[in-house]
Amino acid sequence: MNEMYHKPNMDVKNNPCCIDNVEAIEIDGIKQWISLRSANTSNPILLFLHGGPGTAQIAFSRKLQSALEKNFTVVNWDQRGAGRSYSSKIKPEDMTIERFILDAEELAEALLQRFKQEKLFLIGHSWGSIIGAYLAAKRPDLIWAYVGIGQVTDMARGEKLSYQFTLDEAKRIGNQKATRELERIGEPPYSNLKAAGTQRKWLAKFGGQVVNGTTIGMVVKNISICDLGLLGITKFIKGAAFSLKTLEEQQNRVNLFQEVLEINAPVFFCCGRRDYNVPFELAVEYLEKLRAPQKEIVWFEHSAHSPNFEEPDVFQEFCLTKLKGCIV
Repeated sequence: MNEMYHKPNMDVKNNPCCIDNVEAIEIDGIKQWISLRSANTSNPILLFLHGGPGTAQIAFSRKLQSALEKNFTVVNWDQRGAGRSYSSKIKPEDMTIERFILDAEELAEALLQRFKQEKLFLIGHSWGSIIGAYLAAKRPDLIWAYVGIGQVTDMARGEKLSYQFTLDEAKRIGNQKATRELERIGEPPYSNLKAAGTQRKWLAKFGGQVVNGTTIGMVVKNISICDLGLLGITKFIKGAAFSLKTLEEQQNRVNLFQEVLEINAPVFFCCGRRDYNVPFELAVEYLEKLRAPQKEIVWFEHSAHSPNFEEPDVFQEFCLTKLKGCIV
């Protein structure tokens, strides 16, 4: 760890087992940033893999995850090319799914060694659920359980379902402008990012991304200035654009139905009933086919694509009951 910033909301001086740091670490020779928050670092580790690509969440995770810190060591990682970990020196050719899996593997091993623990809980959200599923299949020895939130399964099928849901909603409520724009771009695969943005714009308006509000609104509302870092907003925006540009095509080719058939660890999918950013139907179908010693869908009735942030109390209860029961 070559850089460290301590935050003042925990009594670290009087409790050496307590931690509240944002730290720069070296992964594959690249400086990347993590946040570590816990009332007691002997508690189980939750390693979050953020979505996007590029939606780095160190800056906006504190408020929504604070209750988890009492019972877990909560780790957020701004992945290479995103958020605090963005740098213009990062080569586009190094932005591959395979490289992100290796990064996550290296980070997991470092965390287990540092905190002298046997395994951790791996939690992937959206784009991060791609990395998470591949890593869980590759290294089940590192994890107590894998949690997929807004789990990606088959991107091509998912995009078509998302488009159809959005078009159907536009027609159902009589939104002629939305109907015209959606019919103009046609169903995916889209010709460009602008067309994809049109579909996502209307999906957001129809509650298929966040039930109450928008993704951007949720992020802005929960930003913690102390965690944002130097040039935080600028790096977040640049990192999101860079990550999306370099990873979108790879992401769109993902098909876990063909590529991840077994995970030799407990698997939980946290699904929002309204999620059509990554349609929940495919997560249900995929989990039925996936081979795992334990597997379960956990439903969030008032959420779409970010149930851990839309219903944080329900997510906390899930972690306390379902996850802790996986530790042997």
